[in-house]
Amino acid sequence: MTYKNQKIIAIVPAYNEEATIGSVVLTAKNYVDKVVIVDDGSSDKTSAIAELAGAEVARHDENMGYGAAIKTCFDVAKKYNADVMVTLDGDGQHNPSEITKVVKSIINGEADIVIGSRFLGKSSRIPGYRKFGIKFLNRMTNLSSRKVSDTQSGFRAYSRKAINSLRLNESGMGIGSEILMNAQKLDLKIEEVPISVRYDVSKPSQHPLSHGASVLGTVLSYIEEKRPLEFFGLIGILCLTSGVGLGFWVFQRYNEVHQLATGSAVITAILVLTGILSIFSGIIIHTIVSSLRIKE
Repeated sequence: MTYKNQKIIAIVPAYNEEATIGSVVLTAKNYVDKVVIVDDGSSDKTSAIAELAGAEVARHDENMGYGAAIKTCFDVAKKYNADVMVTLDGDGQHNPSEITKVVKSIINGEADIVIGSRFLGKSSRIPGYRKFGIKFLNRMTNLSSRKVSDTQSGFRAYSRKAINSLRLNESGMGIGSEILMNAQKLDLKIEEVPISVRYDVSKPSQHPLSHGASVLGTVLSYIEEKRPLEFFGLIGILCLTSGVGLGFWVFQRYNEVHQLATGSAVITAILVLTGILSIFSGIIIHTIVSSLRIKE
């Protein structure tokens, strides 16, 4: 289905989703011009069922990770010269009938990226441990991107400008955060719309702790590279604060028993020195990076 003469493609990253991929494809076909499944090396019948349901399939020979699948989604969108690309999960959590809601601002030229948020409108029944993890990752991601309520949502729409300008490196679960941080740098317009989500249809393909670690690693790497003063400064302050606190305890204990806690004293010195070095490193790197940006 074409809106205002714009070609819309739904591209679905999938890994071992044979139980749900058929219904996702059949429903999504009603709202877009083409459905493409990026099969990330599934060992089941995901590809075959997707093709039977009417989707085209781009297949990885082996499982390469969610980020790698999303990068292939962008490659496919470029290949088909899409005006709008919609990504949604293949496990049935997202409702494809909400595609029209997610693409609306892209079609009207009001946004470059639209995120389907689980935290707007009527809140979906998100399991407690997931909600806690998502909100923590939201806060970390939002340190280096525009503030959004659901940085980890896989239900998104991208304009042609976003499709062609985003350059992605992450192969793991951190790619959602990488996209938002790069969008900030490129000054892409981001909006959010409320979506519904189901958690009773499948189990997560990756353990929540592994997912969180992958995202956190991506965010910290970005902050270290793009905002060294904040990154090294935060580490420095934490080390200094810990060192001063431990040093106070060492001093207090020495006054009480007249015996130096040698091990704790050494740790105090290490923490204080590390804190000072980290802060100065942040200042130096920040100065160098700032001067290079001015020259550019």
